[in-house]
Amino acid sequence: MNIKYHRAKPYFSKDDRKDITVKIDGILKSGQLAQGKYVEEFERKFAKMTGSDHGIATNSCTSALEISIRALGIKNKTIMVTTNTFVASVNAIILSGNTPLIVDIDENTLCMSKESILKNLSDDVGAIMWVHMAGLISPDIFEIQAICRERGIYIIEDAAHAHGASARGLQAGNIGDVGCFSFYPTKVLATGEGGMITTNNKEVAEKTGIMRYHGVTRHLGELTGVDYGVHSIYSSQNFRMTETSAIIGISQLSHLDEFVRRRNEIAFEYSRCLMNTKGITLLPLHEGVHSYWNYYFIVDNHIDRNQLSNFLYNQGIENANAYYPTCHQQKLYNKFTIDEYPVADDILQRHLSLPMYVELSNDDVKYIAEKVIDWVMK
Repeated sequence: MNIKYHRAKPYFSKDDRKDITVKIDGILKSGQLAQGKYVEEFERKFAKMTGSDHGIATNSCTSALEISIRALGIKNKTIMVTTNTFVASVNAIILSGNTPLIVDIDENTLCMSKESILKNLSDDVGAIMWVHMAGLISPDIFEIQAICRERGIYIIEDAAHAHGASARGLQAGNIGDVGCFSFYPTKVLATGEGGMITTNNKEVAEKTGIMRYHGVTRHLGELTGVDYGVHSIYSSQNFRMTETSAIIGISQLSHLDEFVRRRNEIAFEYSRCLMNTKGITLLPLHEGVHSYWNYYFIVDNHIDRNQLSNFLYNQGIENANAYYPTCHQQKLYNKFTIDEYPVADDILQRHLSLPMYVELSNDDVKYIAEKVIDWVMK
C-alpha cells in the first residue's frame, strides 16, 4: 500500500537536521552518550516551558509515570485512571506497587469522566492519573483537583499527548503534583524514545533523579579520581535519557509554539470541512490551548467505523481509533474494572482520528476530509 498521508510524522527542517547532526557528531567524539550536558539543557528548558521548577528526563513516559508514583510515596493504594489510554498508563500503576481502578470517559472530551470518578472515589484512592487525551486539558480536572486537595489525593498528569497544551493560565505538566510526557515519534514533540517528569516538588525531583539511575548515587571518598562505586538508595532500573534524544528534544522544543499553532490550524480546517456532514459529530471546543496530538470525530451508529477506516487506508490515508480495545476490555485488567462503562463502550466504537502533523497543507486536509465525506455519504 502506498501511504500518501501518515497518521503522524515528526518534522525536522533542513537547518534542524544539520544542527542535530553537528551536535551528535560532537557527542560521538566526546564519548558522552548518556545523561550529559544536553540532557541537563533539555530538562531545564522543558521545565521552563511548562512553568515548573524541575524537569527530570527519562527514557519513556511509562518509566516517568512509574517512578513519579514511587517518589510521591504512594504504595499499596488505588490509583484511578481512564479506560481511554494506552496500556502503559495502567502498567505504570501496577509496576509502582499500586492497584489501578479503570473508570469511564466523558463523551465531550474523551478524557476521564468526572461523574465516574466521584461515583467510585473511596478512602483507598491515593492518586488520580489524569490523561490529557489527544492534548486536551478537560475543564473537569480543576474541579477534581479541588476535591483531591481536600482529601489528600495526588493528581498525576499523564501528559503524553499534551506538550504545549494549557488551560486557565497553566501549562500541561504544571497542574497536578507531577506531569509526565512522552517523546515517542507520534507525539507533538518527538525524540525517538524518551520521557520527562515536571514538578514543583523538590523532594520528588530528587527522588526521581535517583530512581531513573538504578536507584543509586555515587559513593564519594576522600581521594579525587578514585571510583568508590555507588550507594544504593532505591530498588530501581535504568531509565536514563540518551544525549542523542536530548539533542533532538531541544531542537523540537524550540519549535513547540509553531507546532501547536499549526496543529490547531489543521484541526480547524478539518472541522470546517466536516461540520455539516450528516452522520458525523464533531467534538466541542473547550477553554485553553489544545495541542491536538490527534484530531477525532464520532460517526453515527449506522456507520461502520472499521469500514470507513479501511476505505481511508486503501486511499493512502492512515487513521486510527486510539484507544480501542479500551483498557477495561483487556483481560489482563479484569480485576481493575468498575461495573459499567456506558460512554466508552459506545463512543470508542465510533470514534476515528485523521492524519495530524505540521507538514499537512490545507489542501491535504481538504482532500482527506473529502474522502471521509465521500464514504459517509455514499
